[in-house]
Amino acid sequence: MTAAPEPPAADPITVLLGEHRTILQVLDEVDRESRRLETDGVLREAFWHDLLQFADVFDAGVHHKKEEALLFPALERAGLSASSGPTAVLRDEHGRIQFARDRLASALQARDRLRLVTTVASYVDRVRSHVLKENQILFPLARRLLARDELDGLAQAFLALRASTDVGLWLAHPLAFEAGA
Repeated sequence: MTAAPEPPAADPITVLLGEHRTILQVLDEVDRESRRLETDGVLREAFWHDLLQFADVFDAGVHHKKEEALLFPALERAGLSASSGPTAVLRDEHGRIQFARDRLASALQARDRLRLVTTVASYVDRVRSHVLKENQILFPLARRLLARDELDGLAQAFLALRASTDVGLWLAHPLAFEAGA
C-alpha cells in the first residue's frame, strides 16, 4: 500500500494573506461583541477566552511563527536588515500585539468591562494596522525579493509547521466564538 501523495504546497504569500483574512474576520466579530458588551453590559467570558485562545494558538502560535521563523529570515538572507528593516519593525509589532493581548487578558480576569472594551479597541486597531502593513508592504516586497525556489521552500516549511501544530479548530472554523449568542 502506498501513502497518499502530499498535497501541493500553496504559495506562501497567498497562505499568509488567507490567514490575515481569517484574523480580520475574527476582529470583526470582536468589534461586534465589544459593542454588545457596551450596550447591554453582559460579559460573555467564553467569547473572550476563545479570543485569547485564537490569539495564542492561531495568530501567535502559527501565523507569527511562519513569519518570524521562516519568512523574515528568508527576506533577511535576500538583503533586508534584521536590525533596522521592515522585518525588525514587524517583529517589534508582534511583541506589542502580544502585550495588548496580555492587557486584554488582565481586564478579562478582573472582569472590568470598561477596561476590556477600551483595551480590546486598542488591540483590534493595532492588529489591523499591522496586517495592513504586511499586506501592502512586506508581502509585495517578498514576492519581488524571493526567488521561486525560496518561495517553494517556504511553502514546504509552512506545511511542516501546520502538520506539527494543533490548529484544527481554527482552520476548520475560525470564528469559533458563539456569534450572536
